[in-house]
Amino acid sequence: MSDPSPVALPGPEPDTDTEAAHLVASAPADVAMAASSTDGSVMTRVPGISNTASAALANQSGQHAASIPSTDYEMDPEHGLAAWSTPRRRLAIGWTVFGAAFVLFTVFLGLPYSEDEILLWLTAALLVASVGDPSRWRRGVVRDWLPLYVVLAVYALLRGYASHVLWGPFVRPQVAFDTFIGGGQPPTVTLQRWLFRANDIRPWDYLAWLTYMSHFFTSFIVAAVLWKRDHARFRRFITLFVGLTFLGYLTYLLYPALPPWLASNTGHIAPITRIIPVMWDHVGVHGASALFTGANRFDNNIAAMPSLHAAYPMLLLLFFWNRARTPLRILLVSYVLAMAFTLVYTGEHFVIDEFVGWTYAIVTFVVGNHLFDAWTRRRDGRRQANSMDSPDRTGATRHS
Repeated sequence: MSDPSPVALPGPEPDTDTEAAHLVASAPADVAMAASSTDGSVMTRVPGISNTASAALANQSGQHAASIPSTDYEMDPEHGLAAWSTPRRRLAIGWTVFGAAFVLFTVFLGLPYSEDEILLWLTAALLVASVGDPSRWRRGVVRDWLPLYVVLAVYALLRGYASHVLWGPFVRPQVAFDTFIGGGQPPTVTLQRWLFRANDIRPWDYLAWLTYMSHFFTSFIVAAVLWKRDHARFRRFITLFVGLTFLGYLTYLLYPALPPWLASNTGHIAPITRIIPVMWDHVGVHGASALFTGANRFDNNIAAMPSLHAAYPMLLLLFFWNRARTPLRILLVSYVLAMAFTLVYTGEHFVIDEFVGWTYAIVTFVVGNHLFDAWTRRRDGRRQANSMDSPDRTGATRHS
């Protein structure tokens, strides 16, 4: 038969142990936290009782108990700073500041639409996403993203240099191919005659404009998500992306090609409109149209073959297809087809430019994955060999 519970009676003050036990039993669980005593045991500290009482309770029970902050906890500036610097609160503060900055930027300067502005905001977002672990930002962003920015900057410079052609530019083969598949007229001419009215912008014009502009940020957003969730796949994707980009640059250098809108200006096809600058002017962002009318010194109007606008969606489709469920596969295919329609309709690329872009994406995916896998095997083999030959903790060398 168990002993009856003690009953508090008037008279002498209850002893410390009984008082502590009663307060521990009534203390809320969410204020408990572990703390070690000076003798190595775990104390139980309860608001409203002394450290002596807490220690007495721990000594009496002989069990590890959760420690509850004492009343002087809130007065401790170190504890207060630690509470405000938890990863979750840092993330909340970081995203709040990021959102406010983006809103102010948009209100006073407009939406970021150039590639350098998009990369700048993406870097800021990666910084915020990693404030819970600053060391990860230093290791990851600097190691993984800075080289990518350098590569893209070099590519932008080289792409502009490729406008100084060694021969060409070429347009007749593209016109001949598109005229053949278009039944006597390039598809760009036919689509604009059917669908485009400069003074009457239709819903599909907005969709085409948004689809075209998605080229400048979609791949970077995908890379950022992979960097955060699956670093191994991030490195593979970036390798393929950069390889495809520079393969396109080499072709710009060796085969400078006119896009449909420029072929129209030079009389090689019937008159058409370059729709993207028209749409930017229509929505009131007149400065953005300069990026598409030659005001950008890194622009290259004769870098149409292959179409990287078409190649990147195809690379995304190939990269995610095996692991994608049906809804994502539908989205990937839709993006490829929507971009293909957009590029022809807006006068940015011939159909043959897209076919070559898709071919480049397929070749890059197959060959690039094979080379990446071979490099990974060699790297892992070297690491394994180094670990086998390295001395263990006793100083002896390990051998297989």
